[in-house]
Amino acid sequence: MAMALTLSHAMSRLSLFHQNSQIPPNTNTTTSIHPLRFPKPNNDLLTLKTTTFIPNNTHYAPLLTRPRATAQPQSEGIVTKKGQQDSYAEARAIGRYIPMSANKARRAIDQIRGRSYEESLMILELMPYRACDPILKLVYSAAANASKNMGLNEASLIVSKAEVNEGPTRKKARPQARGRIHPIRRRSCHITVVLKDTSL
Repeated sequence: MAMALTLSHAMSRLSLFHQNSQIPPNTNTTTSIHPLRFPKPNNDLLTLKTTTFIPNNTHYAPLLTRPRATAQPQSEGIVTKKGQQDSYAEARAIGRYIPMSANKARRAIDQIRGRSYEESLMILELMPYRACDPILKLVYSAAANASKNMGLNEASLIVSKAEVNEGPTRKKARPQARGRIHPIRRRSCHITVVLKDTSL
């Protein structure tokens, strides 16, 4: 009898506990977030402003204040391979690998440096040196370049530059007695003649 009362008393208390433990429905209108979905990020928080700070006492400071280089119009002239600018009032002729010693060619070309075109022709025709023949051809060629290509007057031309540079040397050998040989050196040179118009 006692066991029956105890069991009925426990069942009544359990029913009261279930009635008091009921949670009322949620009346809020807030939307729930799916556990696998993330909320939309705020763009204002993601924008970063990067600034570069370069102190004035460093070696980069002059680069910041330096003006940007602009293309400048080039003056009239001919730009060579070395970047030097030649005037239109000059015409040149270059003879390469002339089979002659540079010292023998300088002996003749020193006589026409700084002289006029007509005077140089007269000196080269009357000098008894073998080097006068190739030098005379170069003076004729430089004068033809000045008159045909640049439209300059041959009467107003002077030899502004005349130089001789050494070229390659061919080495040979001549057999001698008792199995000996004597060396033979075939020297060459490069001759440059520049004519300048004095009327400009």
